[in-house]
Amino acid sequence: MASKADAKKILELVGGKENVASVTHCATRLRIRLKDENRETIEEIRKIPGVLGIQKNVGELQVIIGPAVGDVYQKFIENGGFAVSKKINENLDGEKGSGVKAIINTFFEVMTGCISPVVYAFIVMGMFKSISAIFGPSLLGWMSAESDVYILLEGVSSAITYFLPFLLAYSSSQKLGATTTVSLVLAAILVSPTILGIVAAGEPFKVFGLFPMTLIDYSSTFLPIILIVAVQVYVEKLLKKIIPDVVKTILVPTLTVAVMAVLGLCILGPLGQWLGNGLAGAVMLLSEHAGWLEGALVGALYVFMVAFGLGGPVFLATFAVYTQTGADYLYFPYMVLYGMALVGVNLSYIIRNKAADEKQTGIVALASQLLGGVSEPTIYGVLFRNKVCLIVEVVACAIAGFYCGLTHTAVIGMTFGLPVVGSFLCFSGSTTANMVNGCISVAIAFILAMVGTLIFYRGKTE
Repeated sequence: MASKADAKKILELVGGKENVASVTHCATRLRIRLKDENRETIEEIRKIPGVLGIQKNVGELQVIIGPAVGDVYQKFIENGGFAVSKKINENLDGEKGSGVKAIINTFFEVMTGCISPVVYAFIVMGMFKSISAIFGPSLLGWMSAESDVYILLEGVSSAITYFLPFLLAYSSSQKLGATTTVSLVLAAILVSPTILGIVAAGEPFKVFGLFPMTLIDYSSTFLPIILIVAVQVYVEKLLKKIIPDVVKTILVPTLTVAVMAVLGLCILGPLGQWLGNGLAGAVMLLSEHAGWLEGALVGALYVFMVAFGLGGPVFLATFAVYTQTGADYLYFPYMVLYGMALVGVNLSYIIRNKAADEKQTGIVALASQLLGGVSEPTIYGVLFRNKVCLIVEVVACAIAGFYCGLTHTAVIGMTFGLPVVGSFLCFSGSTTANMVNGCISVAIAFILAMVGTLIFYRGKTE
């Protein structure tokens, strides 16, 4: 844990409280907005005990500390007399830049912000799906397909995917600033029995008798509702400006729903569905024809994707596939392999180091990875400070990824949030071969990373 002296030193090296515009923190980083960010002393922060590294963003200095960041933050604001701010979500994005780069980065940041909160629902789905897969007729056979327990387990998991537009309507409205209840109404329109009945009938239909509707089943989709909520924000702002206050409460939500029903069912919904299908098709084509190459490359480069915030586009494409097929071959398997490889590296790092501070760094990194799935302490505290460990991790993930891609192994349930066991369970729910090959891939990543670190990393004695 970082001491009070660490917080004082950080404040001193950033130029004191006079140079700090604001300060907040996420899961692992102290985030400081500076008035003057061109100070040579900032690089000295790297040398402070307890600091794993620093990263500069536009107008913001990120001091990477790890799980102890909450304590350091409290001491930092006490020393500087700053106001307490709300903890923010972890964000590994690099600089947004300007022009086209800024637009692209902002797009993926928004999309990830809309989707990320829903991942917890998929974790729940993965747990229920894994239980039904393991104890159901496809594996152990302890539950029959007609048993009430099995039917309920399958019902819970399928309900989450079916009503995905509702979950995304909520998270998107929170991220983008739309009225949440209106967003939920728009999601309800997409998956209402009436609309689904029109789609099933296959007969032409016009919204309000004027605008032709594209016949699409929006259950289990994700891009359409996000696009709808994004436009809803601007429609609401416009209506609030032009509608008198005396009738604003009634007319703003009513007219928003009327306008967005047309735009959603006729333009934005179909556009989102076509984009989602395009992403899914490209990913599935790559997985089908070059799975082994994709596996080796993504496995090897995953640590850099995390460190430099390059996972947004891949995550978006992955989510498109997962919501449509219930399985992912592109991203999630290599995220699991990467996590278990870090566990192996950290274990050997703790064993090989005799120096107390390095051993403590390994313990903090291991605990962060196992308990919270936070890999930054390992990236900046272990891998980027020790090239041998980084090389071992990259090679271990590349080999494990090669096998995973070669066997066309997919993640079925998002149980990888569970320490260790979840990394194996996430491959259950499909075929026995998928689960076996998934477990073999995880074992390869863990064993190679642990043994490789033990052999090639010498450790420090003082």
